[in-house]
Amino acid sequence: MEDSRVAKRYARALFQAAKRDGILSSVNDDLLAVTAAFRNSSGFKVFLLSPQTDDAQKTQLLEKVFADRVTALTMSALRLLIKKRRDEEIFAIQKEFAELRRQLEGVTRATITSAETLDKGQQSAIVDKIAAKTGRNVEAEFDIDPKLIGGVRVIYDDYILDGSVRGQLDRMKEKLLYDLLKQA
Repeated sequence: MEDSRVAKRYARALFQAAKRDGILSSVNDDLLAVTAAFRNSSGFKVFLLSPQTDDAQKTQLLEKVFADRVTALTMSALRLLIKKRRDEEIFAIQKEFAELRRQLEGVTRATITSAETLDKGQQSAIVDKIAAKTGRNVEAEFDIDPKLIGGVRVIYDDYILDGSVRGQLDRMKEKLLYDLLKQA
């Protein structure tokens, strides 16, 4: 189970150390690689996250798999997570580390969902509008959800801009229900 406070503390400490050493990008890539390995290999994940697996075995496996692929700082962090029995926090730590990096670099994360695939021009136009609105670079993730029927839904920072047909229908439904209840 992820405890976001604990993950934030570990992520902040790792972030500060990586920033001090000038290896933010490398550590970010390392964390992505480690979490990808956990996601892509259920046996690896079960072995490493199992409370029955001895800490020495976990450390030995991580060193065998990652020692020549990740920075010494990342390897030290992984060892510490195992020692403190916080290895299950790796996913939350990776997310928090990436968020801290985006904040430092002035990057806004946006999720753009459409009913159909958007062409590169449409994607660019939406990203450019968000960048102009926020004054920051935009890291966009594009999703497809046929339930939207048409239009797009854009989520960034604390904003949700719903220009989808489904969103409009839902708002019309809410208004009609409100009006009916108001008349009753």
